[in-house]
Formats: sequence, C-alpha cells, structure tokens
Amino acid sequence: MNNKIIREAVPVLLLSLFLFLVPGCSAIKPPVTNQYTLNGFSHQSFNKPSRALSILVNKPETVAGYETEQMLYINKPYEVGVFAHNAWIDPPADMLFSLIVQSLQSSGYFFAVASTPSSESADYRLDTQLIELQQNFLDKPSVLEFAAKIVLTKVSNNNIIASLLIKKRIPCPKNTPYGGVIAANQATRQFTAELTRFVIRTVDKTT
Repeated sequence: MNNKIIREAVPVLLLSLFLFLVPGCSAIKPPVTNQYTLNGFSHQSFNKPSRALSILVNKPETVAGYETEQMLYINKPYEVGVFAHNAWIDPPADMLFSLIVQSLQSSGYFFAVASTPSSESADYRLDTQLIELQQNFLDKPSVLEFAAKIVLTKVSNNNIIASLLIKKRIPCPKNTPYGGVIAANQATRQFTAELTRFVIRTVDKTT
C-alpha cells in the first residue's frame, strides 16, 4: 500500500518541481556577445568670442528604460523589446555625456568646458535629458529614433535662457542591431552638431 502511494506521488512531485523551476529559468538573461559604443560627435570649430567664457556640462538625465546598457527596439506598436545578445558598452546617457563635452571642446568657442559639478563657477550650464534611443522595425528599412532635450542656463542668475528638443530619425543601413548602432552614431554626430550650434548662437545673443 505504501509503495503504491509513493509511486503515485512521484509524478506529482516532479511536475510541481518543474513548474517551480520554469519561472526561474525564464528570468535567466542570455549572455551578451556583442557590445557597442557611441562615439560620433561634431568636430565643427567656431570663432572665439570677444571674452573668455566657460560652460559646465551636467551628466544627462534619462527617461525610464535608458538607465542600463540594454539596446531597445520596436517591432509592434506600443511594445518595446530588448536585443538578447547585443548591448551598449555603457548606458547611452553616459556615452552621450562624453560626446557633448568633446563637441563643445572641439568647437574652440569656450575657454573652458567643465564636466564635474565641483568645478569652479562657470558662465553657463548645459543640462540634457535623453528621451529616446531605439531601433524601429515598423519602418522598412528600420529607423533609429533619437530624441533629447537640452536646457541652457546662465549661472550668474540661474535663469534658463533657452531650451530645445532635438529629434533624429536615421535610416539603418541593415535591419540588424549593428545597423542600428551605425545609425545611432550618425544620430549622435548630428545631435552634437545641432546642440553646439544652438548653444553658441544663444550665448552670442546674451553676451
């Protein structure tokens, strides 16, 4: 009698164990085999102003979804997916931070471009928010969608003097994650060029 009960109980126990383990297995992340970087920024130079000016660039903030290295895509309306084996080498906002600083430095317009809050007081402060960076497969070919908001503040009175929302839609050369990476670097190059022109044009009007 006891042996019969045991034989009947074993399949039930095995099934319960399987159902218990399946959710755990679904939470396991596949290994990342390809890591990519954003390094496209504007090298355009400008004439120096009549007096030495400095600007503090704060680290960009992000909307939900861009705090990690995950690469996002869309292939269904209103649904955002994550590439399984492909990722950014750093969170996009961290890489964008460096590109903004390098673009402003390359412009030659500012006497100093600071990137740490502990730096000496600057004349202007630039704040950025990364709003969108994703590969949209609803378009054929796929399109890299990029959006960021920039805010320029005069430090002496802490007044916002200008803000701008910059959006880019760059066709991807291939419908692959790497195709999105190529388009993303083109987007950051265009973004930093537009950002730099906007900042310098605004500063010229206020000095």
